Amino acid sequence: MRRILFLLLTSLVTGRLLAADQPQSEDELTKLKRDYADVLALEGTSKREILAIARILRAKPEIAIDQTAASGEYCFNSGHGTMVHFATQPERTSEDIVYEFDVSGLIAAGLDPSRLQQLPERGRMTPGTWYFLAKGQQDPHHAHAMPAPTIAIAVNIK
Repeated sequence: MRRILFLLLTSLVTGRLLAADQPQSEDELTKLKRDYADVLALEGTSKREILAIARILRAKPEIAIDQTAASGEYCFNSGHGTMVHFATQPERTSEDIVYEFDVSGLIAAGLDPSRLQQLPERGRMTPGTWYFLAKGQQDPHHAHAMPAPTIAIAVNIK
C-alpha cells in the first residue's frame, strides 16, 4: 500500500511539474518559431545556403559586425578588406546588400578611381553603380574612416 501511495504521489507531483513547465516550453517554442520563421520557411538551395553561412559564422563569430546603430545593417567582414552589408529593413532602402572591397591592389594594377563616383551618404547609392571611397574618408556604412581605399556597389533585391 505504501508503494502505491508513493507511486501515486510521485506521478501527481511529476505531472504537476511537467504541466507547470509546459507553458514555459510552449513560450520558448513560440519565440523560436517567431525569431526563426524566415529561416524555417526556406527550402532547397536557399535553406542550404543560409545554413552554410550559419556554419561559417559559428566557426568564426567575430566576422559578424553589428553596424545597426551606424547604418541599420549587419556587416559580414570576411577579411582582407572584403565586406558585405545586409540591411535589417530592406523594404526601407534600395541598398538591401552593399559589397565593399579594399581596392588597393586594383589601384596598384592600374585602376583609375577618379573615373568612379564618390561613395554617397547612406541611402543614396544607385544599385548596380560602383562607387569609390578614398582612404581615410568616412564610410557611411561603418560611420568611421576606412583604413584603405574602398569600392562599393549596392544591390536592390526587390
